[in-house]
Amino acid sequence: MSIRLYLALLILLSVAGSLVLSTYLVTWLAAHAHDVPTSLLLPLLPGDSTFLLAFLLVSVLVAPIFFFIVDWFFVRPIRRICEAMLLFNREERRVKLSRFWGSPNEIRTFARTWSSFADKVEDVHARDTQMSRMKTDFISTAAHQLRTPLTGIRWALEALAKEPLTDSQRALTQSAVEKSHDLVTIVGTLLDISSIESGKNTYHFQQGNIARLALDTVADFSQAAERAGITLLANISGDLPTVSMDSDRMKWVLNNLVENAITYTPKDGSVTVTGVRVANRVIIQIIDTGIGIEGADRTNIFERFYRGANAVSKNNQGNGLGLYIARTIVEAHRGELSFEPNQSGLGTTFTLALPASTE
Repeated sequence: MSIRLYLALLILLSVAGSLVLSTYLVTWLAAHAHDVPTSLLLPLLPGDSTFLLAFLLVSVLVAPIFFFIVDWFFVRPIRRICEAMLLFNREERRVKLSRFWGSPNEIRTFARTWSSFADKVEDVHARDTQMSRMKTDFISTAAHQLRTPLTGIRWALEALAKEPLTDSQRALTQSAVEKSHDLVTIVGTLLDISSIESGKNTYHFQQGNIARLALDTVADFSQAAERAGITLLANISGDLPTVSMDSDRMKWVLNNLVENAITYTPKDGSVTVTGVRVANRVIIQIIDTGIGIEGADRTNIFERFYRGANAVSKNNQGNGLGLYIARTIVEAHRGELSFEPNQSGLGTTFTLALPASTE
């Protein structure tokens, strides 16, 4: 039965019921007029208006019944479906819906369709979770298997580089040593990814001086910036509050952001690291005058293995994992890592925001 037909029948039944009951009431009043004088019941209306008043009286009595029917068979099912949608959206879990017997076909079809949709989404999510776990396990296993032989190759090449060699042999050996270091670094990064996605990544939170950590990072990269012909500056407030952090992990984040800024900034450019307090948050910004991030890449820049086209053309040695790991670490600290193009149109500003400690 459709909603239109359902409502039409309800209205028809309510009117018919009101008419029947009104007729019965008027008949009863006429038959018992000597017991209950009509003038007492209808003091404001003439005798020929008795039926109208009786009809209105019965309609008032029928209205709550009509309201209950509409609420039970229409409003309640729709409200329940909406609640199921909200729960599914917030918690990503399916809520079992009843069959809503007696409700119109459209509502029951809506409930069945939603339940089917939720089941399919849940199945897809379960398959994605399983596939993600399988990929993580594969990456972890492969990285562990690769790390030992790669480390052995690196040591052998480093030992070979110390032997008497011709200039061409030394150049080849040195290149192989550098590539072996790159491979070991990649394997280490893959192990970090595996640890993060499997939930085995542990943090050791302590009250730390993020300002000092940022200044140390600038000092560590000062020579690299000088070799690249880039001006590396620090403008960090001296009264920044402490933050609860894993110092080693947060140093990794700062190293990654500053190193990226130097790598993708042309010669004679600049990288500035600033630090201020805004309300109850500590804000660290890395501002560069580099190649920037193109519009098409901005929504994917924190995805695993993703690198922008201009970044690849500038430096093809990256693996696209650094920013993904950095954001994961920052979020574990209840912070935020974001970026935006500089207003001057030249370069990018990465913003690290961490909650300030109240101690």
